[in-house]
Amino acid sequence: MDDSVPHMSVRVAVVDAENRFVRWTSRAEIHAARLAHRSVQVMLLDSHARLVLQRRAEAKQTYPGCWDLSASGHVEEPDYPDPSRPDDDLGAIYDAVAHRELEEELGVRAALTRLGAFEPLEGVHYEHFVLYRGTSDGPYRAQVEEVAEIRAFTPDEYDQLLASGAPRTASLEWLVRWARARGIF
Repeated sequence: MDDSVPHMSVRVAVVDAENRFVRWTSRAEIHAARLAHRSVQVMLLDSHARLVLQRRAEAKQTYPGCWDLSASGHVEEPDYPDPSRPDDDLGAIYDAVAHRELEEELGVRAALTRLGAFEPLEGVHYEHFVLYRGTSDGPYRAQVEEVAEIRAFTPDEYDQLLASGAPRTASLEWLVRWARARGIF
């Protein structure tokens, strides 16, 4: 997620259970109160079917130093063509944010396929997010404020990462289980 200190002043939409706009607020309030909001997740694989993961920078507000999916980020007020109508054209907005986050965090562009839209899930995440899949062999360039490390994992290497007890986000584990159940990874 794009939640390092320099971006803290950008507002995020609080949404209801149906992903409809409620009000604008700060990222700090979103995370402190665990309010439902909009985001994207990108699952990037390389041409050898290895899952590209990032280890979040230590300066991150949430899950510092944890392994996470390839790229992710909030849908922020500037992402809406008309912030007075924040429920319009959500598909196009989510698509644009997914491409932006992939390029910002990993320094790559890739064709992205939408895999699904998800609601908040107790104990895992509190976001309405869209999950995308893409393929890229890099070269990857980590956004230093956001990403400490980028590494591609085979399924066995991913299992070893989990077995090692390495810190990771709850959503990473949930999303990889979801993808494995569908033959994606």
